[in-house]
Amino acid sequence: MSRLIHLKKQDQELMPLFNGAFIENKPIPFPNSKGTTAYSNLFYWAHLEAKETAEFPLHPHEGFEIMTFIFKGSLEHFDTATKVWTALDKGGMQVIQTGSGVKHAERITKGTELFQIWFDPDFSKSMLKDARYKDYPESTFETQTHKGKKSTFYIGNNSSIYCETMGIEITKISYKVGMYEESHDKDFTYSYYLLAGKMKVNGSLLEKDGFLVENDNKDIQLEVLKKSDVFLVKSPSKVDYKRFIQRY
Repeated sequence: MSRLIHLKKQDQELMPLFNGAFIENKPIPFPNSKGTTAYSNLFYWAHLEAKETAEFPLHPHEGFEIMTFIFKGSLEHFDTATKVWTALDKGGMQVIQTGSGVKHAERITKGTELFQIWFDPDFSKSMLKDARYKDYPESTFETQTHKGKKSTFYIGNNSSIYCETMGIEITKISYKVGMYEESHDKDFTYSYYLLAGKMKVNGSLLEKDGFLVENDNKDIQLEVLKKSDVFLVKSPSKVDYKRFIQRY
């Protein structure tokens, strides 16, 4: 298996915010002058835990696509496109196409756990569009249960949610203890984040909050040692436009 990244939680960038109200571990930190670990059309991925209720004040974004996934708790969101505060609860997903520019604020309640992932849909085109924002409650997403695993489909197959970034599929999969084989497409990269449990991916141990990325075209073997929840992003290994991270 060709591993691009294999990071335990302690190997990721860890960042406390607002005097420790929020703690973020980032398998893909924001790019800076020292370089980036970004790949494909992903360029930022943060896992946030709210130790206290706090708010990210109004701040601007442009060009990229922001997806937020709520695993516990809730958040409230305000932006200059909708001009209202809206709430999103556990199991929900938020999508923002920031387009030519938008400002937003986020109020996150104590006990909340979420992902925020930033995608590059091709800045040269997306910055010419108006910003868009939409929340999707948990009831939006189709689920399937088959041979010991339950899949929840966010983006891609079995999902009708509009996504500006081409070629991505996002799924959360719950595995019972056992052996599984998953087929991978040789033209895509697969990013695994283990939300809970313990498993081996082609023999490589993945524990809670571990992050593993691979782009081999072979089937992979999963040995689930403890009931596990996996968040999986499938994205193109190559994109045909100049990416945001190439400015660094």
